[in-house]
Parts: sequence; structure tokens; C-alpha cells
Amino acid sequence: MVGMRATILGLAAAVGCVLSGSAAFAYTATGDRQFPAAVLLPQITPGDEFYLTYNTLPLGSSGPGTPDRVSNFTTTYMKTITDNLGIVLEETGTRVGLVGAGALSGWQNFDAEIKYLALNVPEHEFLVTLGLDRETGGTGTTRVGASQSGATTPRVYFGKGLGDLDIGYLRPLAIRGLVGTQFADTAPRPNLITTGLIVEYSIPYLQSKVQSFDLPDVFRNLTPVAEFTMTTPAGKSFGARTTALIAPGFAYAGEGWEFALEALVPMTRATGTGVGVTAQLHFALDFLFPNSIGKPLFSVQ
Repeated sequence: MVGMRATILGLAAAVGCVLSGSAAFAYTATGDRQFPAAVLLPQITPGDEFYLTYNTLPLGSSGPGTPDRVSNFTTTYMKTITDNLGIVLEETGTRVGLVGAGALSGWQNFDAEIKYLALNVPEHEFLVTLGLDRETGGTGTTRVGASQSGATTPRVYFGKGLGDLDIGYLRPLAIRGLVGTQFADTAPRPNLITTGLIVEYSIPYLQSKVQSFDLPDVFRNLTPVAEFTMTTPAGKSFGARTTALIAPGFAYAGEGWEFALEALVPMTRATGTGVGVTAQLHFALDFLFPNSIGKPLFSVQ
């Protein structure tokens, strides 16, 4: 059971159980740039948003009673306190399929984060956000990998659009990412270094800022993306191993909502042995309800 729990916990960190996520920063703009929804990495900036995320990944186990697939369903609510400060509340349900023995179901630990937009340079399409995440130990179900020990994770997020560069049709490109260190409250839960990177090409940016092509409507709101996320033990591992995922896919933007779909490709055996899938439905409350639940509690604007 300890080995299974370590596997699930490592996978949960890699798949974003959901860092995303959880897991996107739809409708976050800097200059001419709007960053679309992402799934594995958390949102870069504070916002008023609600989203639902699903992911599933085969683990490749074959022994009776061992885990062969893990699936997560996450709900995330983001609320701005001021224009630059906000909180994120997140809960994840997990289902672990067992070889020849049915499945285990339960909740991961409750997770909350506070975020502060520290730097916004519109002319260079550049953002930096500072985050402090807190996972409350003992609030989840141990049989699906939730730890009795909590953890605190300081993070730095960034986003950079290339629209300020004279590079022609490459101007719609953007990169974003994060780096953080998860500090466990108690052993034997390990400390972890978490990193993530996204490369994306915004067709809406291409159409509006570079050159307008006669494209079908379905393509005009698409942004192809490729996400990469990795966790690796820092210090004593307590049996945890490095996990890494690459997730190519796309985000489609509607009026106040976005839908993202990505494949999950494990890069280490500890992550899994087969290709999985993840999807997210994202609602921008600041767009849909700008005068009520979609505005900061305290705003200077």
C-alpha cells in the first residue's frame, strides 16, 4: 500500500491533481496578449474563475491488486481580493483502478493558494506572479494517495508573449511556466521541486495582430499548446521518484468560457506507461458577471 500511495502521489503531482491545472489563465491580458486556458499548470495570475478538470492516465501495472489507472476530477474556484491579489480553492476526487480487483475512490487533500501579481509589463507582454500554496494534510482519503502530512509550496509564475519582437509569423508564440518547492510538514512525505513550461501559438493573436487569414470559424479561436511538467524529490526521497509529463493539445476560446483538451504522454516509468488524456471546461466569471461575483472584493479601478 505504501508503494501504491507513493505512485499515486507522484502521479497526482505530475498530472496536476490538479496543480491545475490545476491546472489556465483565460482572459488574463497583458498588452495585446491574452493567455488561453492551460490544464496541467496552475493559472498564472489571480482571477475570478471557475473550472472543471478531468484527467486519466494508465500506470501499466500487471500484478493482481496493483493500480493500473488513476483518474482525477477537480473543481477549482478562484477569487480576487484586490486587482492584484487573489485566492484559489481546489478539491480533487480520485479513482484508482486495480488489476482484477475493482477500484478505489476518494478525495485528495483540500488545497488553497494565495497569489499576487507582482509584475505586469504590457509593452513586453510579460507577467510575474508570486504564489503560496497550502495543502491541508489529513483532509483526504489515504487509500487513493492523500497524505496525512500537509505541505506548503512557494511558487513563482511567469508569462511572456513574443508579440513585441520583430519575428513575423512567430509573434503569436508565447511561453509561460512556474518553479516551486513543496515542503512537507512531516516525514516520510518527501519535499519536491516542481517545474512546468508551456509553449503556445495563439491563432486569435495571429488574426488580430499579425495578419488576418480567411480561416474557418472553428480555427479562429484555437490556440495549439504543449505543456511540460516535472516533479523531483529534493533531499531524502522516501521512495518517491521523478515524474514528468508532456501534454500536447489545444485550447478553444468562447464568449466567457474556454475548453482545453490535451494528451498526457509520460516521460518517466514512474509517471505511467501509456498515453492518457486531460480536459478542462473553464468559465471566466469576470467576463460573465463583471458587476457581481466576477469583480474583486476591493478594487481601486
